[in-house]
Amino acid sequence: MKLLKTIRKSAKVRAFVAFGITQYVKLVWLTNRWEFIGKENPEPYWHNKAAIIGCFWHGRLLMMPKAWLSPQKIYMLSSSHPDGEIMQRLVQNFGFGSIVGSSTRGGKGAVLSIVRALKQKKSIGITPDGPRGPRHRASLSVIQMARLGGAVVFPVSYSSTRGKFMKSWDHFFLPLPFGKGVIIYGDPIEVIGSSKSDEELRQELEDALRALTRKADIYCGQEAC
Repeated sequence: MKLLKTIRKSAKVRAFVAFGITQYVKLVWLTNRWEFIGKENPEPYWHNKAAIIGCFWHGRLLMMPKAWLSPQKIYMLSSSHPDGEIMQRLVQNFGFGSIVGSSTRGGKGAVLSIVRALKQKKSIGITPDGPRGPRHRASLSVIQMARLGGAVVFPVSYSSTRGKFMKSWDHFFLPLPFGKGVIIYGDPIEVIGSSKSDEELRQELEDALRALTRKADIYCGQEAC
């Protein structure tokens, strides 16, 4: 608890933590053998510089900077909470941008910023069950923002043969060095022009993310969590 209080009070400590996490992500990336499955799904959209909302569970956040293979910059949504500053610094360390706020808890400013960015053909990364859950429950706001911004939604997840599930609300998966990892991309969810309701599309996103995560865990021999 004292460590958390120190992190939340000191900008220098938060910067140091973000640097440490960045180096850990690089270490895990370099020491694991990674395989990409379904990369052909987002590739045409990357090539055409389309606006994308990349979605992944909060508990599979850590390695996501390595899942974005487009030369176009992506912007990650992060909270305005002091903990969110660590996320902001982390994505900046990988050359990404950030949008501060919440898409679910009265964060109208963040939603407007995201829609504006999507209309400018920028891409956004979002944890649809973040920042505090419920776990593996996709927010309807993701579909609404995709519709307003004219974006396509892409679910993605990952796992590794060596890793640990943390005792947190999101069952955060911490991959360890010297294993074998997989990043799996789902099919695009086209919101514009779809005959489905927003709720049906939200459910489609949720089901896809759950299935991708389970597939990644089975592939890597991880116990479903």
